[in-house]
Amino acid sequence: MMKALKTAVLFAVVLGTIAVAAASHWLGRGVKAAIEQYGPDIVGAPVTVGSVMLTPWSGRGTVTNLMIGNPPGFDGKHALSVGSVAIVVNLSSFMTDTIVVESIVVRDPDVRYEMGPSGSNFAELQRHAERRPKKDGKDLFIGDLLVTGGKVGLAASVVGTQSMTVDMPDVRLSSLGGKGRSPGQAAGEALGGIASAAAKASGSIATKAASSLLGRLGGMLKPK
Repeated sequence: MMKALKTAVLFAVVLGTIAVAAASHWLGRGVKAAIEQYGPDIVGAPVTVGSVMLTPWSGRGTVTNLMIGNPPGFDGKHALSVGSVAIVVNLSSFMTDTIVVESIVVRDPDVRYEMGPSGSNFAELQRHAERRPKKDGKDLFIGDLLVTGGKVGLAASVVGTQSMTVDMPDVRLSSLGGKGRSPGQAAGEALGGIASAAAKASGSIATKAASSLLGRLGGMLKPK
């Protein structure tokens, strides 16, 4: 009897593990589909995700290979690309009018800052998100957003053929969106914070590029 009991417990554990994995996969697929379906409409640029995994009991998860492309009029392959994003979602909020994302941590993103006739690519992404009309649907609240370890590169047209990147200041924002505010408005607030940090970093890139150009010119003009 003891052997049969151990076998039954082991079987229950295996079944439970499979059920949790299946639920995690199912939840992740749903979130991935939502990001790729609604993301482009919100920011006005392609949005792709490699995969999303969410644990059904804690709401903790990981978004891998997230990429936000450039809006029309900008040439770069992407505005932001990141290998992994850690998220904590209040799963019970999916049953309410406001989806609550407790925290988002974006580590080591590759940010490409590009200027156009009406401003930067990030400013255009932000404008598109903020002016997107509020439609029937769920609101979005983001409790805490951290973007850390980012690198910023300027478009080649700004710095010539030389590739230059600099560290981006960390971005820490809290209480984005909320009741009565659309996902687009929450996204606009987040993009605004990233745009500000990227613009600050791009100033040092332009300075480096100018110094490099002056150095090359000085070398060319130097008597031989």
